Amino acid sequence: MPIEGPLWLLLLILYLSLSLVYAYNINRRRSFPLMPLQLAAQGIIICIISLEAGSPFMVPWLGVAIAASGFVSLANQFIGQLKGPPRTPAQIQEVEHLEDALAPPTDSSPFPMLSANREGTIIEANSAFKELSGDKAPEGKSVSEFFNPGNSEGSIGGKTLLIFQKTKDGLFYFSMMDPIKKGVGKNSAASRLVELFDSVTGLYSKEYASIRGPEEIGRAARYRRWLCGIYLKVSYVDLPGMDGSPDLEKAFFMAYLEYVKSEIRDSDMGFYLGGQEVLLLLPETSQQGAKDSALRLVSLPDELEEMRVDLPFSVDIEYGLIYYSGTHPLAFEDFIQKLQDSLGGASET
Repeated sequence: MPIEGPLWLLLLILYLSLSLVYAYNINRRRSFPLMPLQLAAQGIIICIISLEAGSPFMVPWLGVAIAASGFVSLANQFIGQLKGPPRTPAQIQEVEHLEDALAPPTDSSPFPMLSANREGTIIEANSAFKELSGDKAPEGKSVSEFFNPGNSEGSIGGKTLLIFQKTKDGLFYFSMMDPIKKGVGKNSAASRLVELFDSVTGLYSKEYASIRGPEEIGRAARYRRWLCGIYLKVSYVDLPGMDGSPDLEKAFFMAYLEYVKSEIRDSDMGFYLGGQEVLLLLPETSQQGAKDSALRLVSLPDELEEMRVDLPFSVDIEYGLIYYSGTHPLAFEDFIQKLQDSLGGASET
């Protein structure tokens, strides 16, 4: 039975749309249900090709059945996310607090802050930045008119400030603060801001992990989004007759961290926990996607493998993996404990 031109085009557009959505989510390691998309797309192509080719009547109906099962599964996933388990008032209050903590910078912040697109054009600036720069309408101008976005320190309005930069959802966020003065206690708010990053590794600090970790878990719970964690542990064992070499151990670990940084996405977060231990948080990532990332991170590239072979000690890299579905409460301490318990395996919660 030949298919009319307009129907051919409609079905082809539908197939290509489903295939593009599937490919996009694979590339971005999104948590969108991939199998239903695959079923729907393949069912459509089986149906239209078999009809055009004059195949036995059961073949087109098989394509219809496959496509229908894919669409039904997609609908079920969507309805399931809309319903979700009921929340207690305490849980609602907790996630609302976390959402407020994650909100974009506003005029309520005492620190100068602004956001810019990838071209460096300012999209929004708060009152503190406008007052500091002396420009009441910086929106639409280039960040470089006020400071060099690649520097960690700059002069704005004749005042030298520390500049912090974060990339999120395709935008660049900048915040500024006064340099830390000598003698400032470690418990001061300014000192705590600087300690968001580990000065040696360049990763987020262990202290910041205790803040950001609960926030990401709260976000996953509120929006029913997947969150995966990877725990990396590097261990060294001295070879018989060989003395340990702390300098070489540190050099290898720093080289390995550079490899880790190059392999994770902009949306992923890496935290240095001390010793040779690293925590990675992967928002909106499926369990299989996180496992693929973990396996890639413990499989050294050629240059690191050559470095490892020449070391006077053996190197062991373990990973722990946890998948959080976002459908029930989970404390960050339990999240970390499950990660540590899963070294050499995986955990689902």
